[in-house]
Amino acid sequence: MTSRFASGGRRAASVLLVAGCLAAAPVWAGAGPVSADPATGACAPGASWSDLAVVGAEVTAVDAVANPGGSTRLTPPLASATPDIAFCEVEITLTHGVEGGLGPDEARVWLWLPDDWNGRLQEVGGGGTHATNGPRAMAPALADGYAVVASDSGVPDARQPNIFLTSEGAFDWQTYENWTYRGVRDATVLAQAAVRAYYGEPAAYSYWNGCSNGGRQGMAMAQRFPDLFDGILAGAPAMYGADRLNMTMSWPAVVQNERLGDFLPTCKLAALRDAVLAACDGDDGVRDGLVSRPELCDYRAALDGAVGTKTPCGKVRKADAAVVAEIYRGPHEADGRAVWYGHTPGMDLTGGVVRVPPTFALQNFAFADLSYDWRQVSTTDLVGEVRSRLQGRLELLATADPALDTFAEQGGKVLMWHGLADGLFPADQSVHYYDEVRTLSGAATDDYFRLFLAPGVDHCGGGAGPQPVAPFRALVRWVEDGQAPDVLPASGPAPDGGTRERRLCAYPEVQHYRGGDPDSAASFTCGAA
Repeated sequence: MTSRFASGGRRAASVLLVAGCLAAAPVWAGAGPVSADPATGACAPGASWSDLAVVGAEVTAVDAVANPGGSTRLTPPLASATPDIAFCEVEITLTHGVEGGLGPDEARVWLWLPDDWNGRLQEVGGGGTHATNGPRAMAPALADGYAVVASDSGVPDARQPNIFLTSEGAFDWQTYENWTYRGVRDATVLAQAAVRAYYGEPAAYSYWNGCSNGGRQGMAMAQRFPDLFDGILAGAPAMYGADRLNMTMSWPAVVQNERLGDFLPTCKLAALRDAVLAACDGDDGVRDGLVSRPELCDYRAALDGAVGTKTPCGKVRKADAAVVAEIYRGPHEADGRAVWYGHTPGMDLTGGVVRVPPTFALQNFAFADLSYDWRQVSTTDLVGEVRSRLQGRLELLATADPALDTFAEQGGKVLMWHGLADGLFPADQSVHYYDEVRTLSGAATDDYFRLFLAPGVDHCGGGAGPQPVAPFRALVRWVEDGQAPDVLPASGPAPDGGTRERRLCAYPEVQHYRGGDPDSAASFTCGAA
């Protein structure tokens, strides 16, 4: 195929020089010990792996093996299922040297190079505290003919879940920097160089595909290294860093502990969830079991009306309803001033973070102390002292810079989506970011950034609502064919056992019911809120 970068386009150039802001970092000449070299018959003809290099890191080893498909050979977990497609499986090991007296790090990059290549590169992200979801995320891209890359960013499974703490209990800033952005940048540059060496031409297009932490990773690249990717799919991105994101995720547990001394039992949470759903389901003009317009939901009235409801764990008390109202309201100062968004009416209160102790955020981010007791934290502490501690990590993790002009000027596209029933962090965060971008870019935002909200959909999928269908393919059509998505198809099981189809609207438009079968996409149209 003809490469758009055959004459040295912007992504091809980034293989040789990564972002001027890093030019002062040390550069090592290339790989160290090489386990396999395509020039001597491993995988396929091509340039030597020893030519691989990246600004600011040392490639210490490369291994490569021809893989007929069916299972992984080098990429953990071993024996993980892959499509029956022949590919060259490559593992690259690198280090950033000794920093901060904490010793050298070691990161691994896994690159799959299919024999039947479609001319494109796709990088896949992770979720939670994992920098990569590994083969299960890589396999679909390989099946579609992509060269696909992922990296553990120097945070292997052995370091889970306390990934930022050293064995001595100190905060490991080097690992933290790797995890927040550097591991993705390194993997992208190495993969682009390896693709060019292996196939004899650069990838025509480079894409990012991730959700949750993976969505955050992709947005970090658009903001920090706008020349690396042509298109970024960012699902439910974990933006707004250590302070605001972790406050919202910690808030439900802290509120329950402060008000009740314990978590609310799931049967009461279910009753309160159902009361809100019953009251707010029809706010979009149709009763379909979804809260599609949470901004119109009078959740306080719904919760007050549920007081006295009998459940297997006792009647719902006024104090129970008040706690759930606080979960929806979100973090605020003692005088009532809002600090950040709360959780969204329509989420499943029995899942997500509602009954999860916020140990990771407090023990890892805030205090670097695995013995720290989260129950001693009040809501006042959380928005005061704890938030101040969390803000100390904000600069690297924030990933919410709305200035995407350089990314846009170079032709990059962002397709972001977020479930309105997200049980980990609210879709309001993505809306807030979109609004900030639009404040800077105005109507031009539509040329490079689209946000889609999915009613009833939980974090990165699941929930009662129709799930986005093939959003990555929509991104590719936008990048390569100029077909900007005005709607995003969604599908899922209907309550009667059939199929429910919808077309998700590009924010700020919302779905309007115009009559007919509520399980048919044709019964809805997009328009102003």
